[in-house]
Amino acid sequence: METKYFDLSKLIFFIVWTTFLLGMSIQLLAQNNLAQTGQVAASSSMEGNAPNFTIDGNTDSYWSSSREDSHPWLTVRLRGATEIKRIMVLFGPEIQPNKKFHLQYLLNGEWRNIHSIEENLEKAVEIDLKKDVLTDRIRLAAADEKPMQIAELMLYGQIYADTVDLRAKAILVNQSGYNLDRPKRFTAPGMPDHTIFQITESEDDQILYEGLIDMGKGDFSNFNPQSAKEYVIRANGKESFPFRIGPYWLERVSYRLMLDFMINARHYVGNLDDIRPISFEWRDGDFFNWAMQSLVAMYLSNPTAYERMDITTRYVDNTTFPEKYKGFWGELEPYGPNTPDIIQLIHWDADVKVSQRLDHEMQKAELAHFLYAWPYLKKWLPQQNYDRVYAYVKEVWEKPDVSAHAVSQYDLSPEHNLLSLKTQLGTTKGEMPPGYSVIPNLMMYAVAQRENEADAEKYFKAAYQQMEWMIKNLDWNAPMTTKGQRMSEHLTMRAFAYFFTQFPDRTPKGLREKVNEWAKIALSRSDNMWDFRKYSEEEWAPPGWNETGNILGFPASAFAAMQVLDAGELKSGLEVLAWSHFENAFGRNPTGRQFSYKGPEEVEGVDLGWYSRHKGGIALLEEVPFVFDGSPKSFHYPNYPEAGNLGWTEGWVQFNTAFNTSMAYLAHYYTQLECHKNEEGQLLIRLEAPLNFHQDQVDQVCVQVSNSAGKSIPVILKEASPFSRELVGKVEKHYSGLEAGGHILPLEEDEDVKVSYGYGFFEKSVIVNW
Repeated sequence: METKYFDLSKLIFFIVWTTFLLGMSIQLLAQNNLAQTGQVAASSSMEGNAPNFTIDGNTDSYWSSSREDSHPWLTVRLRGATEIKRIMVLFGPEIQPNKKFHLQYLLNGEWRNIHSIEENLEKAVEIDLKKDVLTDRIRLAAADEKPMQIAELMLYGQIYADTVDLRAKAILVNQSGYNLDRPKRFTAPGMPDHTIFQITESEDDQILYEGLIDMGKGDFSNFNPQSAKEYVIRANGKESFPFRIGPYWLERVSYRLMLDFMINARHYVGNLDDIRPISFEWRDGDFFNWAMQSLVAMYLSNPTAYERMDITTRYVDNTTFPEKYKGFWGELEPYGPNTPDIIQLIHWDADVKVSQRLDHEMQKAELAHFLYAWPYLKKWLPQQNYDRVYAYVKEVWEKPDVSAHAVSQYDLSPEHNLLSLKTQLGTTKGEMPPGYSVIPNLMMYAVAQRENEADAEKYFKAAYQQMEWMIKNLDWNAPMTTKGQRMSEHLTMRAFAYFFTQFPDRTPKGLREKVNEWAKIALSRSDNMWDFRKYSEEEWAPPGWNETGNILGFPASAFAAMQVLDAGELKSGLEVLAWSHFENAFGRNPTGRQFSYKGPEEVEGVDLGWYSRHKGGIALLEEVPFVFDGSPKSFHYPNYPEAGNLGWTEGWVQFNTAFNTSMAYLAHYYTQLECHKNEEGQLLIRLEAPLNFHQDQVDQVCVQVSNSAGKSIPVILKEASPFSRELVGKVEKHYSGLEAGGHILPLEEDEDVKVSYGYGFFEKSVIVNW
């Protein structure tokens, strides 16, 4: 008979462990372990040892990471912002506890250590934090490259509520105002379905409009008063902040401020002359600020609006600065004194790029926008500017490497040849969105054709190859292909729209279907009381990030997609989402605040700005106008204003350029042009464009009327009425053609006449047969 020997050490361990677990179970029952209210995730797990065992209150169950996982971690996400005071870690019974591990929280997209342990030998570790940690998720991460086994991860503290400043209204609106004849919504959290809401003037009780609140929101899109009065929404004894409604209200309160921000945020010559790190053309701009393309899009979409603005800045000569500034700009010849601010900004961006020989792929790609727009810029800028930029671009476009001075720590590019296929996906920093090379290559194709270059087709081929790859490989369900790209997301959908609209007969197969898929997913993640497109089914916002620029840039994505979609529910649904994201930025969000700390003093009609602003930082933006400082974080949603001023707050040039781009796509989408001949032989022209900002002024616009030979004459249109979105005018019949303002356009019999507004890929035009 075989003799079996009993291991006394195992018996002792069993008795100690059982006693410990019994005591621990009693302790768990006696305390408020907030982890049990949360959700848990892990880097890996063994079969039968799931992550949820770590928050079930049962010390007999445990989670085990896989044996191959050399960097195991466990994350507990709480229901909302929580003040964590104490953390307890109970390791499992089967393996030795990790000797080295970190407890971390998420801030601005990065896991940061709360507490680290270097020489642990204990099965149970209790940590009383010296300072409470305010967060909605905690991560336990091994740092010894050993597997991890956890019986319980216990978090103690209390749900956070900011009782200092709760000035948001119960009915949340765009505090500044809404555009006539566009989607207009509000949110009233917690109000029962079918509650009646009423709209009145802010100083009057007369009911002007009634509707019903459903799913916590109301719609008053068909309330379009022609009045400069302020209005409020009332329901259940509560009311909103006052707001106004105008033909182009959002443009009225934004256009000038958009330029003022870009003027002041320039590097070296803005409101500060400091030389800043990670900065090129703009302070804290880095290589992925997308400024040039946003400025060009703004100008092409609505040229008259920017040309008529007061000129507030001037050329600054590099030679007037100290030696340490030498060569930072000045390679391009200066412009004249009457150059509009927006053209000056476009010139500044190109000048810095060429002067400093910035050859990062995204910096040189931006110059394609300058070259493409040259026919519309050249009336303001010297020919040398184009020649110098074109020579530089041809020199570096296919250059595979990058100069050390042209990058930062955020560079992820495997190589910098813009004709190469780009398959690397960026992070939520926003530094590498899918498709960033498509529009630049298609623009260079147009430029090369204009210049009769023999190798023009290489640019189109590169863009086509890139678009084919995107159609085949991008998974819209994965947040990192959409909202996970943060303020840079709009580059992706704009690439689809540009290809589709500019090369309708040469688009890759499946392009339209791919855009349809994107739209369906965007709408499926937006069925909530804010009409807010969520990061994923589980997350409202990118975890830990200040996602301000994504909200501001989303309308550009939506309006771009709408250029591709057929009329129907997808298209109308995206239109609502585009406007709801503008509304979100102006107060229709869980905090009830407009995104700018100085909003109430800078933006007409804003009552409540962002909680705070970031002082200092790389960009030093605190004194720059129209800074978008912050936006609601994941723990503010779906409706937790008590979270208050949590998460990272800091403005960024990239946030404003995203908004600039959205405003350009907004202008283009709604610009409409109609022309026809009347019985008297006059050519009647009607233009709908964002130009009628002030009802006490008569706005006008100049459109071009041209013949088939390319000769054109300017025609002045004037607003139809103080609250009209339209500007109208006519061209008189002349014996040799058409006449307007003393200008004669010669026409042959049965010749086509072209009327246009806007430039390049944003041009709207009509052909009339004469």
